[in-house]
Amino acid sequence: MQDTTSTTRQLDGLRIVAACAVVVLHYSDYIKDQPTGKFMVDHTWHFNQFVDLFFVISGFIIARQYLHRVGEAASTGRFLWRRIARIYPLHLATLAFYVVIALALQFGLARIDNPVRYPFSDLPAQLLLLHAFDGERLTFNFPSWSLSAEMLCYVLFPVVAAITARRKALIVLLIVLPALANSLYAEFTGITPWADWINKGGAFRALPGFNLGVACYLYRDRIAAWPAISGSLVISLTAFFLLGSFLSPMAALIAIYLIAVLAIQSDCAGRSTLFSDLGFDRWASLTYSCYMLHIPVATIVLTFGSRLLMPATPDAKLILLPLAVITLALASVLSLRYLETPLRRCLTDAFDRRFVKPGAVRAVSRQETAG
Repeated sequence: MQDTTSTTRQLDGLRIVAACAVVVLHYSDYIKDQPTGKFMVDHTWHFNQFVDLFFVISGFIIARQYLHRVGEAASTGRFLWRRIARIYPLHLATLAFYVVIALALQFGLARIDNPVRYPFSDLPAQLLLLHAFDGERLTFNFPSWSLSAEMLCYVLFPVVAAITARRKALIVLLIVLPALANSLYAEFTGITPWADWINKGGAFRALPGFNLGVACYLYRDRIAAWPAISGSLVISLTAFFLLGSFLSPMAALIAIYLIAVLAIQSDCAGRSTLFSDLGFDRWASLTYSCYMLHIPVATIVLTFGSRLLMPATPDAKLILLPLAVITLALASVLSLRYLETPLRRCLTDAFDRRFVKPGAVRAVSRQETAG
């Protein structure tokens, strides 16, 4: 099937909106002792579900770029290496930041409110991106649990591609079966709904959403032909922001899936919408940087910085919050430009020089640029 998806403006815009929502969720917790912070904590818990939006978008974009390019060992290896080259450098950098803090705690050079968040015993799982399977707690740069979840989806993606190449409709089972397995496990063990799984089972939480994104790509022509409801994406997204805290975790998850599909529908149809007209997509390249750096920035500005101001004002964290947001924006731009992009290119080029023939590299690069 020819790829008729010429734009991903809606999805790109949703990516950065979702990242900012996660920042609001986590930064609210730093000021929960203040009335404003308590209100935010009580009314933004559902922003956690925006991570599932990342999973759906990732499934769609990965399918769009690689679905027909992972048919044999060499192309599969290149695909997986390119994903590692994209996510690992910043993960390693933020992990190293917290390892330094852990060492400072170990030698009594620093003090922090939750020292149990930095156990050296968790480092192997962190380094191998296995910490979203069965971790005891959220540790180090805790938003990175979703990288571990994404990595499972990437490893399984060639299998998904092979199965759907035989029969496209089987993608429905690849959505339903993981969701059903998660639900049955949660029911019989009495644990939290799988929409809330993070360090314990977060990897399995990602599978239905990622495969939903793949399904949307496979059926993109049908989705593009659906009747369009003007303003539906903005209305549903706004309603989720304002009213999502009244939903159960599973209902909030379904709402997020619906928002993702509405965005995909507009992109597949090539339609401009009120949401795309807002221009959020111009900041989409900063999504990963913002997501991965917001907790390290909070540690420096809101935790360590507030201790310097605390003797002068008890509202130190609230006062420093705008500075944390500005610092995060600047750090995200610098990280993308001077850390992530150069290292990604370096790692990709190193793999291609070692394992891919020169002519094949040029051909694949042209395909990926076009995709």
